[in-house]
Amino acid sequence: MYKRCQADGRTVKGRRCTCGSDRRIVWAWRVDVAGPGEPRRTKGGSGLASRGEAVEAMRKAATAAESGVPEPSTLTLAQWSEQWLPAVQGKVRGGTWRGYEGAMRNHLLPRLGAVQLRRLTLAQIEAAYADLLVAVKTRHNLHLTLHRCLADAVRNDLLVKNPADGAHRLTRGSRPEMKVWDRDQLRAFLDHVAGSDLAALWRLLALSGMRRGEALGLQRDDLHLDAGFVTVRRTRSRGLAGWAIGPTKNGKARRVALDAGTCQELREHLSRQVVITMEGILFADAAGRPLDPDGVSGAFERLVRESGLPRIRLHDLRHTAATLMLAGGANPKVVSERLGHSSVQVTMDIYAHVLPGMQEEAADALAATVDAGTKVVSA
Repeated sequence: MYKRCQADGRTVKGRRCTCGSDRRIVWAWRVDVAGPGEPRRTKGGSGLASRGEAVEAMRKAATAAESGVPEPSTLTLAQWSEQWLPAVQGKVRGGTWRGYEGAMRNHLLPRLGAVQLRRLTLAQIEAAYADLLVAVKTRHNLHLTLHRCLADAVRNDLLVKNPADGAHRLTRGSRPEMKVWDRDQLRAFLDHVAGSDLAALWRLLALSGMRRGEALGLQRDDLHLDAGFVTVRRTRSRGLAGWAIGPTKNGKARRVALDAGTCQELREHLSRQVVITMEGILFADAAGRPLDPDGVSGAFERLVRESGLPRIRLHDLRHTAATLMLAGGANPKVVSERLGHSSVQVTMDIYAHVLPGMQEEAADALAATVDAGTKVVSA
């Protein structure tokens, strides 16, 4: 420990610097934090008002070094992202990586890129989010990117803690509006598309709740129509070089039961297929090539306009299936498994709008059961 002059930075041995400056003298410290057998490595600080403060700061530095607590990195967020994006590229799906890259390049780095990781604060992150002129869900996706980026910095000993913790949360009321059809509207749509080339696809999506990519990733071997189910093993999603087949969203295969009408529709679809490739793609074009997912969504939108039904997205067929299942009294656990959600809580959070009616029906059913067994005693 030693004293320094604030005017010229030189070491002071007495009460006053030899330069004659009237600026106050401060305490500084430096300590060797290298482990046994390691090359000398020091850490220090300055600007402390008393010897006691210098002693405490030096003690904390030595204790942190002995306990292995990482020293914050001097890298900026932009510099770290140049390392992080290539490192994470092979660990996530192509579409996810493209989202990470776009989020960093277009939104996060222009606002936070010049900030050192060790100086990045929760307040700065929240201010950057507030400056974004984007939808709430988009802001949430940007937060997920930054949080993952900084979490990996923590794992790489560049940060002690993640400054993005608690910076944003997508509340239930801020989720994008969900539009669904009722039972009669869904039946009208299926009647409208009956006999079309993709009639089996529309019915499968509408009654199974499968994701678009999951249905387009099906192969003939995934169908077990005599047993009445299909195995979802893969999904067709956008990768770095275009659309590609990959694992499901949660990386797990699942079995989805099919009704008799859907099984029959799929049998008719199989009988009409002219070109069968080695992969046995279920929904393909005339040359046996996989269908373009965006083209399928566009075809759905055209059919909806032709039908005169309320406009919904293709993904809303999945929401429609889930809502009708829950409203019809299906066990939420079963619905969650059919949809491929990570937990039943995810299902209940997304479809909370169905719960009030379900609770009323459950209350009435319980009361009817109890009241039916009540003995009426005559006076």
